[in-house]
Amino acid sequence: MTRFLEALGGKLAERWIALMLGPSVLLLSVAAVGVTLGHRRWYDIGLLLTRLNELSAEPALRNTGTLVLLLAGLLAASAALGLAATGLGVAVERLWLATRPRRLADRRRQRWDEAHAAFNHALLAAARAEGTPGAAAAAARARELNARRNRIGLAAPDHPFWLGDRVAAVDTRVWQTYRLDLTSAWPRIWLVLAEDVRAEIVASRTRFAAAARLTAWAVGYLAVGVVWWPSAVAGAVTAVTAWRRARIAGVAFAELCEAAVDLHGRRLAESLGIACEGPLTEDVGAEITTVLRKQT
Repeated sequence: MTRFLEALGGKLAERWIALMLGPSVLLLSVAAVGVTLGHRRWYDIGLLLTRLNELSAEPALRNTGTLVLLLAGLLAASAALGLAATGLGVAVERLWLATRPRRLADRRRQRWDEAHAAFNHALLAAARAEGTPGAAAAAARARELNARRNRIGLAAPDHPFWLGDRVAAVDTRVWQTYRLDLTSAWPRIWLVLAEDVRAEIVASRTRFAAAARLTAWAVGYLAVGVVWWPSAVAGAVTAVTAWRRARIAGVAFAELCEAAVDLHGRRLAESLGIACEGPLTEDVGAEITTVLRKQT
């Protein structure tokens, strides 16, 4: 047990250094450079070296006690920044998945409704053109409009941000296909999944959280940009990178969750004692939902 706790402590320390200490020290360093140089002399490496030489020549910095205190202060500040970034990352994640403000959600819903109506019209036109010289063009037009609608959302939007709708679309699609209430079913599905499948889902979820945390670090660089504009540029690049990573991770997480239902829904039914001889169907899904909701 002692060896296990030592190994666990080492892993936790490594994780803390990777997630908090490294990015925190980098941000603090950028802030120090920014305060030293400012906007007008943002490029002056000579001035920065001069300040470092003056600082190293301070007699107080040759005292071991002073150095220990400075190191302790640096670690404390880094830890505080890391905790702040983690908390802000959670807030960013909640914002991406929030259902408000409703005005933005309604605008996305209106765009989706218009795209959905255009797709249905094109689908009807393609059916009417079946067997005519224009059939191929009509079918291509329908596919194009379907892709345009799906870029807005795979289901009718109910969130102001695309990521929120992409994750929520899993519940909608599972309900429409199987009449399965995923909110009730997911904890049970999780218990019947194999360890490697759960690891894949957890990894995608972790990447999504990491992208939100990267957005928090971007905010820090943008804040330093008030005194040193190159930091604002770095913050903008970091924010764009974080958003792209969040989209990729969010899509992967949503697809893996939906795939878990598609591939293991039958196993869930059998675990509950519900007959399911073939693929999961609406009848079986509805029965699972009735059992899991417990008449509520």
